[in-house]
Amino acid sequence: MDKQLIRTRFAKSIRSYAEYAQAQTVIASRLCSLLSAVLLEEPRRVLEVGCGTGTFTRRFLKQFRPEEMVLNDICPEVEEALADLLTPQAGESTPQISFTAGDAELCSLPGDRDLIVSCSVLQWFEDPGAFIARCRTLVRGGGCIALTTFGPDNLQEVTAVTGTGLSYLPLGWLQGLLDEAGLRTVLAEDEHLTLHFPSPTEVLRHLKHTGVTGVTRTSWTRGRLAEFSAEYSSRYGDGDGSVPLTYHPVYLIARK
Repeated sequence: MDKQLIRTRFAKSIRSYAEYAQAQTVIASRLCSLLSAVLLEEPRRVLEVGCGTGTFTRRFLKQFRPEEMVLNDICPEVEEALADLLTPQAGESTPQISFTAGDAELCSLPGDRDLIVSCSVLQWFEDPGAFIARCRTLVRGGGCIALTTFGPDNLQEVTAVTGTGLSYLPLGWLQGLLDEAGLRTVLAEDEHLTLHFPSPTEVLRHLKHTGVTGVTRTSWTRGRLAEFSAEYSSRYGDGDGSVPLTYHPVYLIARK
């Protein structure tokens, strides 16, 4: 996993992410709904790993009022996009929110958390099991760890056409990582979300503007792009010329 490439690609997509991240927005909202149903009490101290531009963060803060929330991301550049969250509003009782940049597999993270959450990030980690085990040491007894990542069918159309993509872990395997870490699984489920685009070129534009092309250094020449478009349309094209793109989100909530 080329962490520097991942960081660079996501940094370039900061300004466009909110506009293009339709699937990630649905996933963030879904995780908030699941947390509302699962949490036994309001979490006071929260850590969010891989906060990005705050897609999940803003939805979470509409439903929960933690006393303290630490946001982490591998891209220091996202701090500017979080300015509205990090600056207390005059006259309002708001959570104490701070940001710390760094690779969550390596950097220092705060402990004694009531909730650790990571939305659409785990697939970028070199050792997801070690990260989950680390989270267990950072969450207090009775606290929760909530994760979303992606299953094997994620972006399956692009992977089939290009022959490249991330190796996504199946739901059962991920649940096994929670068990190995000594956590009790409260919820484990997955779903499939299908987006539709006018052309294969728009699929690539979508991926570029959400930063999820960070796994390879593919150079898109005119000829390669034409070949990709032709094969994608041949395999998956609808009668009107549009093409699908599949997301396979996985939701996991566990308690210590």
